[in-house]
Amino acid sequence: MLPPDSTIHALLRLLSDPSEQVARTIQDQLACLGSDVLPFLEQTGAEDATLQPRVAYIKEEIRFGQLKDEFQRFVSQSARQEDWEYGAFLIAKLAYPNLSIPHYVECLDHLADEFRTKWHATDSPSAKGARLLSTFLFKDKGFSGNRTQYYDADNSYLNRVIETRQGIPISLSALYVFVGKRLGLPVVGVGMPGHFLVKLEGETPEQFVDCFNGGTIIREQDCEQFITASGLDYDPQLLEKSSTPTILARMLRNLLSTYEQEHDEHMARRVRALLELLEIEKTDAESPR
Repeated sequence: MLPPDSTIHALLRLLSDPSEQVARTIQDQLACLGSDVLPFLEQTGAEDATLQPRVAYIKEEIRFGQLKDEFQRFVSQSARQEDWEYGAFLIAKLAYPNLSIPHYVECLDHLADEFRTKWHATDSPSAKGARLLSTFLFKDKGFSGNRTQYYDADNSYLNRVIETRQGIPISLSALYVFVGKRLGLPVVGVGMPGHFLVKLEGETPEQFVDCFNGGTIIREQDCEQFITASGLDYDPQLLEKSSTPTILARMLRNLLSTYEQEHDEHMARRVRALLELLEIEKTDAESPR
């Protein structure tokens, strides 16, 4: 319940306190009031330009609170890997709070439509369709692994991957799966230790798509060699389809690693807050990227 206007105005007056500690305390209190306090903030920022940075911080915190609530609702309802797409776009709102999810959904729809027009391959068997999709995405459309700025946070945000056409294994795999699903391909994400892949379900022998390396089709023995070369014991279960919470946790841990390396505690704190909502044991995702 929103407190009386007089209380809100009293808090807003304290925003001008020269003590950063006092101001931060007031900022946090105002942020906890939620979106109902936004009109008051707009008025305060307009009346006193010196307070605009502090007002902007409060508005950011309010938006993040809304995102956290939305992410929590999503996590409580997501059971299928198909939900991964929406979860990935919610994660992108960490850095791009005004992101329009419908716009980027349309971008994925357009890629699928363009593929159909070019290849007339909607009903291609999964292996053939997967190869054609690799050619389309990684040659025709120019998507690629960002090797020069691998740890840039934008590589983990799906909207930026769509815009820049660069990413890391998990975000490029996400793009591949989301477009592939629109084409009816039986593709799923696989959180192999150290290197995320796409699996073609129903293929014998099993086949995987390495999206970071140009959509190359690889076999189980290639995956086994990669795992053992990393000093781990091979287990076929490591190549099973990953759950939506596990994939999203992996995406968030990649971001957390980046922000911690950059000493960006502000963003790291927000990433941790979303990770906590997933309630996944820490040992489930020790292998990023």
